[in-house]
Formats: sequence, structure tokens, C-alpha cells
Amino acid sequence: MNRQQAGFDQLMRFWLDTASARGVVARLDHSLSQALEQHDYPNAVAQQLRHLAGAAVALASNLKQAAKIVLQAQGDGVVPLLCVEATEALTLRAYANVREGASVMADTDLASLVAPQGNGRLTLTIAPDDGQMYQGIVTLRAGNVAELLGDYLCMSQQTATRLWLRDDGNVLEALMLERLPEAQHDEAGDRAWSALVAQADAAFAEPFMPFPFAVWLNDVFSGHVVRGQEPRAISFACSCTLERVHNALRLLGADELQSLLVERGEVDTRCEFCGKRYRVDAAGVRALFAPADATRAPGSDSVQ
Repeated sequence: MNRQQAGFDQLMRFWLDTASARGVVARLDHSLSQALEQHDYPNAVAQQLRHLAGAAVALASNLKQAAKIVLQAQGDGVVPLLCVEATEALTLRAYANVREGASVMADTDLASLVAPQGNGRLTLTIAPDDGQMYQGIVTLRAGNVAELLGDYLCMSQQTATRLWLRDDGNVLEALMLERLPEAQHDEAGDRAWSALVAQADAAFAEPFMPFPFAVWLNDVFSGHVVRGQEPRAISFACSCTLERVHNALRLLGADELQSLLVERGEVDTRCEFCGKRYRVDAAGVRALFAPADATRAPGSDSVQ
């Protein structure tokens, strides 16, 4: 079986007509390795980023326009920030801010990493290319990413939603299941939903097996008719650009940049997500603050 048949770096949306539910299954492999390869994160930090990435991609598959999902865990712990972005095109990138010299145990959970004193937050942002941004914030508490986001989605969408994440160290598998709004909301309907959740729980209690999506879903939800869309590719991509670097440098101000030029001879910055380096020389800095109709002064911007 090849990687494509196994569903690696792919996502598939599906429906259970016989259970009034729909869902998404995704398997992240090389895309995650690329997103994290520029950083030497402690194992616990890398694992939490992997879980957030699986959840972000599953959520991004529901976007109906050019937009991105941003998941951020913030606090005052040894890892004050973890950030994952996923777009409607199923591209992803990830970053964590780890305090220098921090010691992180391999089995540390998200809340303990980010906010051990209980004053952290988990933020979900939907940022369209055009239109109004939406943001939801929940208190970061003990529990795994799947539980935290599943509870948040249930409250925000007012419909039953569950998320499962399974990580074997190489492949991250995500399953999101949603009860349809038109589903029967009575005792029989509740039992049917609980039975679906139990089937998914049982599947994720087992070791990961790379069966094709169609085979795996029919096995997990045996007794139901599963309809699936064509799988879509998942990939790593960073949205950093020289133009965005220029905009960030303008926010620092001419005085701050001038002091950097005096000290180093150029302004050297690095994308926190992909590691790409951007260098702007003295002429380039002057051009940043020149009148809009002025000709750019001689100089160079370099990218590595």
C-alpha cells in the first residue's frame, strides 16, 4: 500500500446518513515533519503542536472561503505560546515559544506547559482574507487538545461535536464527528449519537493502522452507510513574505531600526514558523520610511 492509498497527508469529509452525523478524518505525516523540522522542540512541545495541527486542519476543512484557522495556547508557563495555522486550502504551519533553558518532561500536558497556575487561555480564530474576523476564547484547563476543543465546539456551535486525535510519533490522525442540527433530538436520537461516539472511542483505543479512509470508516462505523468525498491533500506552507517583514519593521520605527544598523550593519530577522531569514540593509531601511512617491534608495533585501 502506498502513502496515497493509506491517506497520508490527506483529509476526507464524510456523512453517516443512517445516523444523522457528518465528520472529517485526516492523517498528517510529511506535512507535520516539514512544519516542525526547523525547530528542536522538546518532545512534549512537539506533540502538543502536532495535536493542535490535526485539530486545526480538521476545522479548516469547514471553511467556505479563503481564510485560516488559528489555534493559540497562551499563558505564563515554560511555553508561553503555541500557535498553529491552517488554511481552507489545507496548508498548515506551527510555532512554539519555549523559554530558554526550560526543562520539559516528556509527558507534560498542554495546560501544564502553557499555564501551570491556571491563568492561560486557548484561542480559536477564524480569519478570512476578506470579511470580519471571529475569535473564541476558553480557559486553558487540564485535559488534552481533543477534549478542550470538543467541549468548546459543543458550546459555541450548540450542537454535539467530538474530536479524536491519535499520534504514533510519525502520523497524526484526527477524527471530528458532528451531530447534524436536523438530527432527531429525543431519547432514541441521543442513544444513536452515544453509540457513534462509542464506536469512535473504541477505534481510537487501538493502535493506528493505515487502512484506506473508506475501509477504515466503514469498519469504525459498522452498521451505518458511510458516504465520503474525494480526499484532499494536506501540506506545509508558510505565508511569510518580504512585504510582511517590511510592514513589521515599519512598526518598530526608524529609531529602533537605526540602532540595529549601528550595532550590526543590517537588520536580520527570521520567520518564527519556517525559519526563513530576511536581511535588510541601510538603504533598504531608509526606503521603508521614504515618502510613498519617492524612488527607492539603492540597497538590497536578501532572503535565505
